[in-house]
Amino acid sequence: MPFMNSTHNTNFAQRFSAWFAQKPRLAGILAFLFLMPFVYFAISLRYKIIRENEHREMSNILNVVQRNMAQIYKNSYTTTLTLALTINDNGQPEDFEKVGKQLVESNPSIDAVQLVPNGTIKYIYPLKGNEAALNYNILASKNTKQEAFVSLKTKNFYFAGPLELKQGGVGVVGRLPVYKKNKFWGFSAVVIRMNTLLKASGIGSIDDTKYYFQFSKTDPKTGKETFYLKEKADFSNKYYRSVTIPEGNWNLYLISRHSNNAIYQVYTSLILGTLLCLIFGLWVYSMMKKPAEQHILILEQAKILVENEIKFKTLFEQAPVGIAKADVNSNIFLESNAHFSKISEYTEDELKTRSLDRLLSPEDYEAFKQGLQRLLSKEQEEFNTEIQLQTKNGKRIWINLLVAPIWSNEIEAQKYILIIEDIDAKKTTEEDLRNSFDLVNEQNKRLLNFSYIVSHNLRSHSSNIKSISNLMDEAETEEEKLELMEMLRKVSLSLQDTMTNLNEVVNIQSNIGLQREELNLKVFIDSTLHVLNEQILQKDTTLFVDVDSNATVFYNAAYLESILLNLVSNAIKYASHDRVPIVKIEYNAVLKKLSVSDNGIGIDLKKHGHNMFGMYKTFHKNADAKGLGLFITKNQIEAMGGKITVESEPHKGTTFTVYFV
Repeated sequence: MPFMNSTHNTNFAQRFSAWFAQKPRLAGILAFLFLMPFVYFAISLRYKIIRENEHREMSNILNVVQRNMAQIYKNSYTTTLTLALTINDNGQPEDFEKVGKQLVESNPSIDAVQLVPNGTIKYIYPLKGNEAALNYNILASKNTKQEAFVSLKTKNFYFAGPLELKQGGVGVVGRLPVYKKNKFWGFSAVVIRMNTLLKASGIGSIDDTKYYFQFSKTDPKTGKETFYLKEKADFSNKYYRSVTIPEGNWNLYLISRHSNNAIYQVYTSLILGTLLCLIFGLWVYSMMKKPAEQHILILEQAKILVENEIKFKTLFEQAPVGIAKADVNSNIFLESNAHFSKISEYTEDELKTRSLDRLLSPEDYEAFKQGLQRLLSKEQEEFNTEIQLQTKNGKRIWINLLVAPIWSNEIEAQKYILIIEDIDAKKTTEEDLRNSFDLVNEQNKRLLNFSYIVSHNLRSHSSNIKSISNLMDEAETEEEKLELMEMLRKVSLSLQDTMTNLNEVVNIQSNIGLQREELNLKVFIDSTLHVLNEQILQKDTTLFVDVDSNATVFYNAAYLESILLNLVSNAIKYASHDRVPIVKIEYNAVLKKLSVSDNGIGIDLKKHGHNMFGMYKTFHKNADAKGLGLFITKNQIEAMGGKITVESEPHKGTTFTVYFV
């Protein structure tokens, strides 16, 4: 019975093949219907890629404009803050014209600056062309008071508008509320005309043949959205992207002028694909007329078609990643797709003459070979890592590399696949975030240290004053009162010294815009030695200065003078009584480092190293030591972006090294 069933099945297959071979028209139709899904799949994939590229391009344009808007906000905020600092304790601006001129000239995105005491515009730069806004009360006007009160409510910088300016035209006004002695003084404001805002943000510089911008603001009371640009406000039937700019509660839209652009691009492909399917069906129809002669040829053509289709789908299909095939032994590229060439900047033909070691650093290439060896030994199925790739023009970019072997049999692999993704922008962002995190941590440490110093020192003085005051109430004789008054005077003087020292530290850490200039280092060293000449002669100090007379540093003059004076005077002050004092001053122009060495009494860094640059930290029983010099010196150096290190051994000497940026 089984033999009979097998024979029956074979006969049925033969009969069906014979019947089908006699139906070439049906075969052609089936071939047409078979190929159509693949064609439509490829076309739909192309449509998605075109739409994704358009989406990515629009997002990139919006991101650029959004970053420009954020930069305008930062510049405007800094400008209003700087302008507010010109107001003295009596509430009167000082050097308004001078400061206003500098701020407007240094910020091309700002048209005018204002000071608005008690809500009335009293100071404007430039005044010419803005006279109509003078003495205008923004808190009394229904057009301006609503958004002015937003700034007051949040106590923060806020952009009002776009609105009709009193001096004519349309623009936005950024206002920062100013408080003096915890009392509202008025506003510090910047005026940006609409044309200036569009130019500075980059809105006016895009290719308007493909896209156009629309700019709007939603009224918080009515909920009505008002559009400000001349382009059509109704774009509901178009493809668009939008972002919200919170600094002014603005909505920014980027609209595609051709909503069906992606369909137009694939329309031709759709027609050609349909024709291809039709031709394929006709070809099958014609071939089926000679089934006996063409049977082998059809099988081979089908095999080639499948292989080409697989190859196309795995390697050369349009994809957002770079794909390449390389030889296991030589690591020379055999094939690559267009995106791989785009990332590496090499053409496919150029890549075929290069091996992977030409695109990687020696360290990364060694790590790659180790990973590939693990793949070939089947310790793991794929190898994934983040490394730097060197492009054709020499630029090094970060990529995510995925490697997988192509097994020719179960034992060995002659080729492997590389898939790379450009993550350079992501790595840069991560590095920026890491640097910002480190900066915030450092600032928090300084703030914590400073608050501890303030709390400790002021609490000590206040406790002493309170105790002396209580004793004065209990004093019975005039002599006791005079003695307590003298003690109170000494405590007051000590408190004054503490406040002076703390004020100097605050000044160093708040000097963000320090003036820098090219300074001759040798001239400043000679000046320092001249100031300390009496101490040098008194201690019979031997000096060795190895600094080129043309050596310069880009630094703040007052800070450089203070740093040199502190380091050299300390080297002389803490000289050993057992030997002739020797002080060496050397400068390495290549490494940009200045070292001040001595053979003095030295410091035990194991014991005092963690307090080396602390405030009020002293390490020797020297009556002149206050523990401020090194603390101030370190803060000054770090304020300029540099750093200071110390090497010291007790009874041998100390070396301080200053690194300039």
